[in-house]
Amino acid sequence: MTTTTKSGPDRGRLKQVLDRPVTLVGMMGSGKTIIGKKLAQELDLPFIDSDARIVETAGISIAEIFEIAGEDKFRAMESDAISAAVDEGPAILSTGGGAICAEDMAELLCKRTIVVWLSAAPETLLSRIGSVSSRPLLRGDDPLGVLRRLAAEREKDYGKAHITVKTDGLSAWSTTLSVLSALDTHLAVT
Repeated sequence: MTTTTKSGPDRGRLKQVLDRPVTLVGMMGSGKTIIGKKLAQELDLPFIDSDARIVETAGISIAEIFEIAGEDKFRAMESDAISAAVDEGPAILSTGGGAICAEDMAELLCKRTIVVWLSAAPETLLSRIGSVSSRPLLRGDDPLGVLRRLAAEREKDYGKAHITVKTDGLSAWSTTLSVLSALDTHLAVT
């Protein structure tokens, strides 16, 4: 039986039944990092940010990796970081926006983790991102156009997620509660 408190699902029970990582996917600006940290805190689980691990390993920023070595090298590093994180057991894993778009990564994430798509409209994403200077894919004259194109291209890949949470108009806390409730429901029926 699923128990819910006034502030949402029973976090202790959720932590007990989680036997694998929860992976957050979605476009840049969807809130994967901030929501991931809040979920990790609420469930008393480790938080793993694949982008942060890549930066730590490379010793340079993601923008610099794209500039120096290109997107293919970044994706290879991302694959290594995510594969290692999945093997660490229950945790909250935040991935880069394009991680689930690689067939091998999608298969790994969907088989070995619970994938949650944090979905938002391109306009919402751009307002959250603010400065696009640290976003290699958004550099140029039309960042909103790029976000719209990427969202359309990636929708099928994001649609592989076990859970979808629409975040437009939600605060970080409301989104966190929505994800906790969706996880509770998902785990109750699986």
